[in-house]
Amino acid sequence: MTRVSKRLVASLAMLLWGAQLPAHAEERTALKSMAVGGSLMSWAWLAWQGAPIDSALCTNQGPRGLRFEATKDRELHAASLGWRLGECTAWRSQALALQLAPRLQLGAWQARQGEPRHLVDAAFIPALRWDLGAPAAGLRLDLELGIGAGFISHSRIGARQKSTNFQFFDVMGLGLRSADARWRLSLDYRHVSNADIRKPNQAVDLVGLSLEVPMP
Repeated sequence: MTRVSKRLVASLAMLLWGAQLPAHAEERTALKSMAVGGSLMSWAWLAWQGAPIDSALCTNQGPRGLRFEATKDRELHAASLGWRLGECTAWRSQALALQLAPRLQLGAWQARQGEPRHLVDAAFIPALRWDLGAPAAGLRLDLELGIGAGFISHSRIGARQKSTNFQFFDVMGLGLRSADARWRLSLDYRHVSNADIRKPNQAVDLVGLSLEVPMP
């Protein structure tokens, strides 16, 4: 890993960890900005490099996989099951690689209080993964970024008013995976809002862990 990659990893890990604590609005705002800005800049970089963005679904390229995720914020718990549609390298240099790893996911939310207490979501997330190098033998680090879209079954959950069933899903994750791609463990952040299409738009900021394993 380069010195820049190490500093990036350390900074992201501190932000993600801090976002799990209550009353840390600054960390959550920073994470949202990094997720959205990083994703847009990554797509712009691929377009600038003339990368095959039209192959974003990665069908029949690279391994498909299952993703199990558990996250929470100050008043919600959420769990999701994702299906990675494939994985393909869109751009590579001597030090870095940028991969497309789009996924579909279904999730369930539970609120500690208020009504309704439960909802389900469905989303498509065209995620991008920056390969950051090898921190140790047999391991790889990556940074996942994505802006997806989906639906939630209720426009309100607990004390949170979402106003619309359509929502944007902004994601970012710091992942550690085996070099043979047999597993990937990630510290994840997910921001869910309707981008002020309709107000009130009380956003949800979920932080947690995910495990991804390949499927034949």
